[in-house]
Amino acid sequence: MAASIQTNMKEEEDNIIDRVEQYVKTSSELYALKLTDKIATVVSSMITQLLIGTLAIIVLFMVSMGLAFWIGDLMGNNYMGFLIIGGVIGIVTLILYVKRQKLIRKPVMDNIISEILK
Repeated sequence: MAASIQTNMKEEEDNIIDRVEQYVKTSSELYALKLTDKIATVVSSMITQLLIGTLAIIVLFMVSMGLAFWIGDLMGNNYMGFLIIGGVIGIVTLILYVKRQKLIRKPVMDNIISEILK
């Protein structure tokens, strides 16, 4: 009788160990899938932002060229229009550089973190 109790206890112990091993394996697979999902979300978000940024730069370039020619025609010298538009873009760039932490870096980091924590 004592031998059968020991055998049952050993079987239960083996069963519990098997269940724990299965739980750990399943949990690690679940975390790997969640991590993969988060990485895919962040990368797709960054690619989308990069594409939109590229198109915005193209639009800015075209509008700048048009404004430069228009201002140049108004002033009688095309180079004056380009100098004025170049100066305006330079000032905007300087402001963005000075405020880059608040205007660029922090919003991008917040966006990435919010995507990860979703």
